Formats: sequence, structure tokens, C-alpha cells
Amino acid sequence: MSTDKKIGDVGNIGNANFPVDADGVVYHLGVKKGQLSQRILTVGDYGRAIKLRDHLFDTGKKVVTSEHRGFHIHTGEYKNVPVSIVSIGMGTPMMDFLVREGRYVTEGTMAIVRYGTCGSLRDVPVGTLAIAKECVLIRRNPDHWHADSSNQVKPYDISKAVKGDTEMVEKLTNAFTTEFNGRRQVIQGLNATADSFYSSQGRQDSNFDDHNQELIPSIIQTHPDAATLEMETFQLYHLAERSTVEPIKAAAATIILANRVSNSFLGNDEKAQLELDGGRACLEALISMKL
Repeated sequence: MSTDKKIGDVGNIGNANFPVDADGVVYHLGVKKGQLSQRILTVGDYGRAIKLRDHLFDTGKKVVTSEHRGFHIHTGEYKNVPVSIVSIGMGTPMMDFLVREGRYVTEGTMAIVRYGTCGSLRDVPVGTLAIAKECVLIRRNPDHWHADSSNQVKPYDISKAVKGDTEMVEKLTNAFTTEFNGRRQVIQGLNATADSFYSSQGRQDSNFDDHNQELIPSIIQTHPDAATLEMETFQLYHLAERSTVEPIKAAAATIILANRVSNSFLGNDEKAQLELDGGRACLEALISMKL
């Protein structure tokens, strides 16, 4: 019987500070050097990653797929350029795993594009495509509810903005504008990444004491160009900006799935087509980057 380790298999860990096994496989992504491309398209939904892989990767070329701890990695080629499509699930911790462990197992400059869904803070139609020029982080502060609190602690903190990579953002915007060619509106603006889907995005839930009725008005007042709400982009932009050894070129695009102004929601058929068309635009932007 073969004892060769497959992609996604992690051996015994010898370093608790940055968990890597003896073969250089990182603990959460389950890959080592040479098994992840410098160009990464990351999505939340593993089904979206599979669809993009099946429809957009070059046919007849080898595609390597692995799954480990909720991460699904598909590495192949798009127009003869190596690319990885990675689904990570939801939230800033999952993006943290991707960027940090991805940085460890790749050489040279990286380009990472996130393509997901979001809510809109503007009066634009659902199905609009939004490019995040910069991003803030919204964090729920549990000290506001603590028994020892003087009630002077705000229930939510809004960080200062961090910017996406200027070149990557522009290439992504141009690729979306070209792909949709007037069929869909493409906007740029500030994204707000929240640490939850419900309370930190201002959704009202009578089952919990959230104190978030003024959260969205506060975001708009503080950041008049705020366009979208979601849960991952800030961590991508922040870590890309803080990469110390090699550059990380980061940008993010989202399908406006829910409009918080009109309380409307995009239909599944439209969403499915936008996933595919937008995914193609993301790959076009990635391969146009010189790394």
C-alpha cells in the first residue's frame, strides 16, 4: 500500500507558533510550496468555486483540487496562466488563514482577488457589481453590555480605512466594465467589513439585545462614500498592506445581493449568471497583473 501523502493531508505538527508539518504543509489550507498559485481568486461558497473551475479553467489542462478544514482549493490554468480558485467560507478569520498560509507557501509577489456577495448601503439595484477601493472594519464591542460598564462604551467600533492595491483595483474595475459592457452597473466605493452578518451589519433581531439601530446611519455619516457591507474584505486589504517580505496585490469585487435601502434581494438565477460572468472578469484581472 502506498504511503504517499495526498494534497490536503497534514502530518505531525512541530511548530505551535505557525503550524506546519515536516513536509511544509500548512495546517489549515493543507498545501505546501508549489501547490498554490501566486494568482488567487477567492470566494466564500465552495459551490461557486467548483462552478468557476468547471466553466473557466482551460480545458485539457491538469487541475488539482484539494479540501481541508473547510478550504477548497482548485489550481489550474486560465488562458495558459496558472491560477488557484479557493473557497474559504465566511468571516475575517477564514480570510486570515488564506492570506497568511497562502503567503507562506508561495514565492514572489501575490495577487489576490476576492469575489463574493454583499449588501448595499446605496440606492442602487440589486445585481450591481461593486469594487472596493478601500475598506473599514466594524467590530461589536462586548464591553458595552458588561455589568461593570459605565455605558459610555460604544456598542460598535468602526476602524480607519485601508486601501486595496491601486493597480489591482483598477484592473478589476476595467475587467468588470469590459465583461458587463453596460449590461450591469459597476460602481466603486468604500466597503464595510463586519464581524458578523446580523448585529454588526445593523440587522434588527428581536431575539437579541444588539443596540445597532444607529449603526448604518453612523457608517454613512462617517463615510459618505460607503457602498457595501460584507464580512471578509478588510482582512484581505489589511494583511496585504502589512505584508513585509513580498508584496500582495489585493482587490475585491462583490455582487450586490441585498439592498438595505429598498430591502430587496437578488433572485437565484440572476445571481448564478453574475457569479460566472464576474468570475471571468476576476480571472482576466488576475492574469493581466505582472508579478
